[in-house]
Amino acid sequence: MLTLSDLRTSARDQVLFECVAGSRAYGTATADSDTDLRGVFIQPADAFVDLSPPQDLVADERHNEVYFSLRRLLELLGQANPNVLELLYMPDDCVRMLHPVYRSLLAVRSAFITRQCIDTHVGYAFSQVKKAKGQHKWINQPQAEAPPRPESYCQVLLKERWWPTDGSPPARPVPLSNSALNLRECHAAGLEGAADWYRLYHIGPDATGVFQGEQVQTASISLAQERTQFVGLLQFNQRAFEQAKNDHKHYWIWRAERNEARWRQQERGELDFDAKNMMHTLRLLMSARAMINEGQPRVRFAGAELEELRAVRAGQLRYAEIMQRAESLRDDCEHRRDQADLPERVDPAMLKRLLIDLTHAWQYP
Repeated sequence: MLTLSDLRTSARDQVLFECVAGSRAYGTATADSDTDLRGVFIQPADAFVDLSPPQDLVADERHNEVYFSLRRLLELLGQANPNVLELLYMPDDCVRMLHPVYRSLLAVRSAFITRQCIDTHVGYAFSQVKKAKGQHKWINQPQAEAPPRPESYCQVLLKERWWPTDGSPPARPVPLSNSALNLRECHAAGLEGAADWYRLYHIGPDATGVFQGEQVQTASISLAQERTQFVGLLQFNQRAFEQAKNDHKHYWIWRAERNEARWRQQERGELDFDAKNMMHTLRLLMSARAMINEGQPRVRFAGAELEELRAVRAGQLRYAEIMQRAESLRDDCEHRRDQADLPERVDPAMLKRLLIDLTHAWQYP
């Protein structure tokens, strides 16, 4: 299994291409921008007949550095993947390494520009809109450092509350935290025909508790305990608990991996969306339009397009303005798609031939 360290040292001869990607390639980088590296490595022909599937990717945890196998690169090019297509059109000043075999691939790169590429760029652009709003929720809903506890998703209906004597409505469950019950001193037994509901018995210090880990542990209750220890009903909303755990996990992954500078405007309440995602929306749509007009995607931006992207990134445009612009670009691309002088899709036979020929050229120079 190749590692990044291998690709820098012992397996350096397998690296066909290496470049600086992301904002530094697009021309939209700021002083706070990360440096993303992308590359392509090749494997000998016998890797494809090994019992283990050939390795597709070598990357660091944050995917700041990603190397695709040539086989995976061709596969994704066949799917008109926007992130991979741009690796065929990187600006010269971003290229760190260019093997003659990769140069052969660049010589036929126009064969990968298809009408399907226009579709995928438009689709990917509008998926960024969802992310722009979706990631904003983490700003408005910060999570505590401590993970959720199952007890926080429990309600109890104590037997004295079935028909209260104080005139309040009958049979109203309350959050566990509003009761004096300690679930570590209780046992639970399933309530027939009622998912998530349990009969609850107060046992005292000798009890094994209701929860074992994050699951309700049901216990056998003697008839004597049924009559003397029963205190009421317990509801455990396990679905809500699992959702809370999932949100907590993804929030802290996002916090650990985020670029702090990217979120300052949102945290100050100046924006209610992620400006970087919205910038990518326009960037991808501009690139789709470039394929229709010029027959190749736009990677490095300049002039009015670059000024517009930087204005979006800097939070100078309102969400409605950006969406209006995005919808206009999308409508233009969709209207002109079928008139573009481009094939519908990449020829699969060409992909297979390229993989064989490029692998052979590298292995037997």
